Amino acid sequence: MPKLRQPGPLGTIALRATAAWLCKLAKEYMPVIAQISKVNVQEAAMILKDKMQELHDLFEYNVPFCLYDKLAEEMFIAIPRLIENIKSRQELNSSMGKFLSEVNVAVSLTEVLLLSNLRTLHFDQVPKMMRHIFYMKLDQLTGIMSLDLGSLSGGWKTQDMEPTVLNGIVNMRNLRAISINYDATDNIITTLGECCPNVVAIDFSSSKCITNASIDLLMALPNLRRVILYRTSVTMDGYIRLLLNLPKIEDLGRYDDLGRCLSYIDTYYPNLDELNLTKFISHYATTEHLQILGKLCPKLHTVSLFHNALLVDLMTLIAIDDLRDLKLLSADFFADQIRHVLEVKGCNLTHLHLEHVDEIDMNALIYISQFCPDLKTFVIYNCDLVDSTSLCMRRFPIPPFMNLEKLTIAATCKFWHLDFLLATAFKIRYIHFGTMVPTDDDLIVHVLAKNPMPLLEEFRIMFSECLTINSAYKLANTCVSLQKLTEIESWTKITEAELNIFRKYIKARNMDLDIKSQKFNSN
Repeated sequence: MPKLRQPGPLGTIALRATAAWLCKLAKEYMPVIAQISKVNVQEAAMILKDKMQELHDLFEYNVPFCLYDKLAEEMFIAIPRLIENIKSRQELNSSMGKFLSEVNVAVSLTEVLLLSNLRTLHFDQVPKMMRHIFYMKLDQLTGIMSLDLGSLSGGWKTQDMEPTVLNGIVNMRNLRAISINYDATDNIITTLGECCPNVVAIDFSSSKCITNASIDLLMALPNLRRVILYRTSVTMDGYIRLLLNLPKIEDLGRYDDLGRCLSYIDTYYPNLDELNLTKFISHYATTEHLQILGKLCPKLHTVSLFHNALLVDLMTLIAIDDLRDLKLLSADFFADQIRHVLEVKGCNLTHLHLEHVDEIDMNALIYISQFCPDLKTFVIYNCDLVDSTSLCMRRFPIPPFMNLEKLTIAATCKFWHLDFLLATAFKIRYIHFGTMVPTDDDLIVHVLAKNPMPLLEEFRIMFSECLTINSAYKLANTCVSLQKLTEIESWTKITEAELNIFRKYIKARNMDLDIKSQKFNSN
């Protein structure tokens, strides 16, 4: 029996109703503001501003601060929906002035959220029509702890953006994480050092104004643990000073010369016992770099490498004691000794990502399943899974992938590869198949007969020429925890009529199953 949709928590229901009430109130304001705007635009703007201020004060004193982030999420859904409703009511002969006035009232509801109670603001989650209000009034968000401003101007108007950002973060005493791509500057770092002593994570990727001179300013933030300076103007010298002067740093993101930095530190600072790095992400590494990594960074648990057979021997990964998350790009499973690495380190691995890795056949999958019994996340990306001439074993001491929770495949493969991966993955929660994965109704029926996937929450198949609506019904009725069945619009054998009937089937039985609601395109 599939899981039935349950009423949400009372807090969530109340917040959703609050957002709906605000939108209803905005609809009542719209004709009044539109009428006044015809006579005096400034007076209409002042009246709207006063109304929003009243609502702002009302929410400040009546919404618990612990629910404010959730209120923002509901508003981010309700306001765009209100604007779409306004658009749908427009006709060819409708007044453009009236339309703009109504949209302005709807967008102005954003000001209700401009309070110190808001703890998290990520611009990528904010609808585009609302972002400018948050940006212009950052100074009112004094309680923000996590701020992601995205790319702002994309680096085109950095100096124009800077004053507004500075006016905002100077009041954010509780800020712990900040992300500004393209438009971060030295002045912003200086202000962070003076006004935000609790910052532990920064991401200034692609900000060309960040140079080696900026590193000295970062020293004013001694609690930094995550510093992402990818595609900035910081060179090896800057990264070396970061590692030497900020001992709490755990994550530097991707930096292709990080191995050379560690080699320099190992050579010229022999008295340095260890670094706190937990992640190493680089597209350039040598055998020597990996050896130093194992010695200097005992807390390291994540490694992402672009393999070059002329520079690196993957067997040196064995020296990394706590290796749990491994991502390998451009290698051969057997020729480059990935099999032997997994034989030694696989018992610790929980995440494995293989990208552009050749020589993956059924034997390789068997070795992975037996050497990595605690594997929770497995990604196969842009690989060709090939046939095996013979199998290394037919009976398995350990049930294959018995602890796997997340499987992502974007590679060419065969029916038996998928069958092996899923047959005993009883704890699987998330499945994502790319366009090259050969899926059909027989595969779904065959796999579900062996493994009904009782914990599966999301099943996503980007494209299929063979799957029919029968597979959608089979998944919905067999996988009792399934909550998302996405991209079924791209299963070409499903017609629009069948999809509508399936939606009605879900609704009539009150299934807690979400399918994509985007417009179906039938070819």
